[in-house]
Amino acid sequence: MKKNILKILLFLVLGNVGFGDAAQILGDYYSIDNGKVYYRNEILEGANPKTAELIGFSLLKDDKNVYYMGEKIKDVKIKNFEKIGKNYWKNDNKIYYRNKKIENADIMSFKVLNEDFAKDKNNVYYIENKMINCFDTYYSIYEVKGINKDKVEVVNDWFIKDDKNIYFKGKILEGVDYNTFEVLPNGEGKDKNRSYEYLTKDEWKWF
Repeated sequence: MKKNILKILLFLVLGNVGFGDAAQILGDYYSIDNGKVYYRNEILEGANPKTAELIGFSLLKDDKNVYYMGEKIKDVKIKNFEKIGKNYWKNDNKIYYRNKKIENADIMSFKVLNEDFAKDKNNVYYIENKMINCFDTYYSIYEVKGINKDKVEVVNDWFIKDDKNIYFKGKILEGVDYNTFEVLPNGEGKDKNRSYEYLTKDEWKWF
């Protein structure tokens, strides 16, 4: 009897029987309800609920604009919008990560390596994301200095390497033994001389 009641309740919830249209959830912060787009329970004025779609972390687009954390990004020509990776997109001759333009990026040769690293014919770029608390982050974009962009290899979200050096979060890891360096299944690095657990321990503090 209890199983039948649970099945009926589940059917009513999933089918919205008798309760009107359910809100459409778009990621952690956006939603569509009663013909309106919301960001954190506040109406996103001007956003089109018929074309709104989540394209990255707190990044939303419709048929006219791109929004980040509920704010419209200026000077975007939506007809020239193209998503090129998670949180990466281009518009006209500009490359963006979330809502920031990547300065000096070459649009023709730009390539997303993973969420945190990208490159073009001139530079390798590192996106540093820092958690403020369990819900919010801020980020900065850096050019990785001195790296051989033609030999760059992503090891994981923190470590990359070229033909001579290991880099942690976009900076040369001093004193590492290049030939024996490896990344463990938990994401931490080690070589024949030491573990680099101390580098990554702060990255897990919010998890």
